[in-house]
Amino acid sequence: MLQPQVKTKLSLVALLIASSMLTACGDSTTNIVEKDPIAVDDEHDHGDDHDHDHGEISTAGRLVISAKDSNLVSVYELKDGSLLDTFAVADTPSALAASPAKRYALVVQRTTDRVEFVDGGLFQEDHVDHLHVYQQAPELTNFVLSDSRPTHITATDSQLAVFFDGDAASSAPAAVAVITEADITTDSNGYPVLNYSINMHGAAQARGDYLISTIRDTESATTLPDKVAVYEQHGDHYHQEQAFDELCPGLHGSAQNEHFIAFGCTDGVLLVEQDGVTFTASKLVNTADFSGTMRIGTLVGTEHAEHFVGFAGASMFAIHAEDGEMELVDWQSSEGAGVIGYGFADHGEKFVLLDNQGYLTILSYHGHEHEAANVGEVEQPAFEFAAKVQLTTADISTMPAGSRFELAISASDDKVYVLNPIDSSLLTVDIGDGEVVATKQLNFTPHKLVWLGIAEAAEAHDH
Repeated sequence: MLQPQVKTKLSLVALLIASSMLTACGDSTTNIVEKDPIAVDDEHDHGDDHDHDHGEISTAGRLVISAKDSNLVSVYELKDGSLLDTFAVADTPSALAASPAKRYALVVQRTTDRVEFVDGGLFQEDHVDHLHVYQQAPELTNFVLSDSRPTHITATDSQLAVFFDGDAASSAPAAVAVITEADITTDSNGYPVLNYSINMHGAAQARGDYLISTIRDTESATTLPDKVAVYEQHGDHYHQEQAFDELCPGLHGSAQNEHFIAFGCTDGVLLVEQDGVTFTASKLVNTADFSGTMRIGTLVGTEHAEHFVGFAGASMFAIHAEDGEMELVDWQSSEGAGVIGYGFADHGEKFVLLDNQGYLTILSYHGHEHEAANVGEVEQPAFEFAAKVQLTTADISTMPAGSRFELAISASDDKVYVLNPIDSSLLTVDIGDGEVVATKQLNFTPHKLVWLGIAEAAEAHDH
C-alpha cells in the first residue's frame, strides 16, 4: 500500500548528500546555472480588462532532461535554450513523464520504488471569464509517490494512473494510484488507490470515478495479467464493479480515447466501450498481417482520435475500435529499424515515430478512412506517410551502452525534440516542414526527457 509518511521533504542530511552529488555523481561536466527567480504572474485587480499581456511567458514550453547514470534532472527554457535549474532527486531516473496538464514532470525511479515531481513552472488557471497564465521558476516539489516498482503511467487531460507492479521476491503486491494536478500542487495524500493482493506487470486507465485495470490469476506462472475489470472510486479506494469474461492472454499495453479503452493481448486487442455507467467488452483478433510470435504489446491513443495505434515490434497498426478494424500502416521503416518513440503530435494532426536507426518518421493523421469520391479511386488511409527526417549521420554502433535516442512531443505547437546521446545533443524538429531546425549541445550525456508547458487542445477527428 502507498505510504503517506514518505510524502515529505527530504531530510537535511539527504539534501546535503544530494548537494554533494551534484559534483560527485554522474557526469562531472553538468553545469548548474544560478538564475534569478522568474517572476510569478501575480493576481491583482485588472478591472474589466482581462486581456492580460503574457508576451514574456513562454509558449514554446520547457524540457526536463535527466543525465545518464546520475540523479540530476535539468529544466531548460525552450524559447532561448537557457538552463533554468538542476535538481538532485533520490536516485537515477528510469523514466520521465508529464502530468495531465503538462505542468509537472514525473521522475520515476523504478528500482527504488519512488516517483518524484518537478514543477515546470508554466500553468494556467480557469478564472471563469478567462484562462489566467502563470510562469514561475521550476522547483522540486514535496509530493512523492512511494510503492513497489512504479512502471506504467497513463494520463488523460485530468487524471494520471500510476501502476506499481509490486515484487514477488519481497511479496509486495501491485497497486494503482490515481492522482490529479491538484493532488501534486497541494501535496495531498487523499487520492484514491487500488490495492491488489499479488504482484503483476499490469495496466490501468482512469476515467473519472472509474478505473479500468487488470486482473492476474494467483496461479499464473507469468506476471502478466489476462483479464480486465471495472473499479469504481469510493473515497480513497476502489471497489471492483465488473470483471469481463473476455480473456486477454499476455496482456501488455493500454490506451484510451473518448469512448473506448484498449488492451494489447497475444491474440488481439481487448476493447472496452463506455456508455455512461455501462461498460461492455469485445475482442478484435489479430489479422492475417500477424505471423509467428507477433502481438500488439504497445498501444497509443488520445481523446479526439478515432484510432488507436498498436505496435507489434516494428509493425504499426491502425485500430478503429467502433468499426472493429485493424489495418497495417506502411510507415516506410528503414531496414532493421525498431520503434523506440512515438505519439500523436501537432494537436493530433500528425503521428511521429522515432526509430533506433536515427530517423524520425512523420505521418499525417486523417481520422477515419475517407471513402473514394469516384469508382476506381483509392481510399485515403487513416495514417499517411508525410516525411522521414534523418537525425544523425553518426555511426549508430557508437551509441553509449544503455542509451538510445529519446523523443519528447510538444503539446503547444508542431515541434518535437530528440536527444542524441552519441554526441550529447538536443535536436528540435519542425514536423510541419519535416526538418531539424535547431541543435543544442549539452555538456552532459542525456538520458530521458519530457516536455512541459501550456497545452493547446487537440483537433477532433470525427469524420
